Amino acid sequence: MYYYIIGALKRRIINELKGSFARHPIYSDIVPYIQNKYSFKERPQSGIVVKGSSANKISLAGDNFMGTVESHVGLFYYGTPAYPIEWVREDQAVLANNQGQLPIHPGVYYIEILKVPQNASDAGFYTIDPLLTVPQEPLLHFRSGIETEGQLQNIPAPGTVRLYENGKWQLTEGKDYKVNYQNGQINFTTTFNPGAYVYAEYRYAVPSIENVPFFWNVADFKTLPGVIMAFGKRARVGDKVAVVVYPDRVDVAKAYGGKWEVSFELDCVAQDPMAMEEISDFAMMTLWADKKPLLENEGIEIIDLSMSGESEEPMDETGDIYMYTASLSLQLRADWEVHVPLPFTISRVQQLNPTGQPANPTDQSSAAGLIGGVASPLIYPTLPLFNGRNNDFERII
Repeated sequence: MYYYIIGALKRRIINELKGSFARHPIYSDIVPYIQNKYSFKERPQSGIVVKGSSANKISLAGDNFMGTVESHVGLFYYGTPAYPIEWVREDQAVLANNQGQLPIHPGVYYIEILKVPQNASDAGFYTIDPLLTVPQEPLLHFRSGIETEGQLQNIPAPGTVRLYENGKWQLTEGKDYKVNYQNGQINFTTTFNPGAYVYAEYRYAVPSIENVPFFWNVADFKTLPGVIMAFGKRARVGDKVAVVVYPDRVDVAKAYGGKWEVSFELDCVAQDPMAMEEISDFAMMTLWADKKPLLENEGIEIIDLSMSGESEEPMDETGDIYMYTASLSLQLRADWEVHVPLPFTISRVQQLNPTGQPANPTDQSSAAGLIGGVASPLIYPTLPLFNGRNNDFERII
């Protein structure tokens, strides 16, 4: 955790300084020499170096628990936990432009890593295997109650079909109906009241998206519209994870977090003492004034920025050439947060009577959870489902 947040903050400060100096009419040439550590092949005439860091953790709670995350998207493990994707988020800009809904179809998008990058400039590749969710598809309106056949609009994945009478009472596969998973046909083996409706919930597969490129520490905004997937550096060939998209916001993870107070030491170096003073002064002004409100809007608070001192050292004693250094101390406060997936989703709750049968929907006592004054057990039909194609990302906790 320490080096993740230190590395991210360090890259952000370096990029902000590069952006500011790129617009400077005199010192724009030092942009390539604003770097982490003294990693120059040859000593430049001027530059800025982030040479040291330290941090103190600030706990906001004893167990660091912050709350439950509600979102349209969640990241879940498939089988053995793997970490090719560090986190997923819903894209707020896309939601705002789409009346609060994601433009992508709800479902489970299984991601498998095909090739991993070898360095920061290399591309890795992954494939997406979508299993789309149909939440409530009208299947059949019984006229007489003895109709025996219905047809799903898509070919369902094995084990994912759930049927509900009048949208509330779940039917039992094998007892009330049979599913032909080859063509999506439903055969009813029981009778219904005239006028009853049957709705279907299921998942169905669509063609895979092949050979999608990704890079280290880069977020993918485009492949799944409305979903931001942040790739880190922990991908391995064969890793699989599940990105689940919901039509509405649901509880997807528990959030644990706090804050770090981070200190950086920056060296502004130049062969000319006047240039050293101007570079350090401009760096302080751009961080303390221009960048401070921008960074704080993103949760990176600049607590203090001060001058630690000046020094000089000879570069070439025979030629009497010196390198002048001004040291800056930058102190930041930033949030850290970890999400632990909640892979259990309750899609509906059905009331049962003590005999294990659905309670009479016209019985007023069942609405209060009582039948004959006795509390009734509950059954939880769920989406996502537990059995069928690649559904083991979900577990009961």
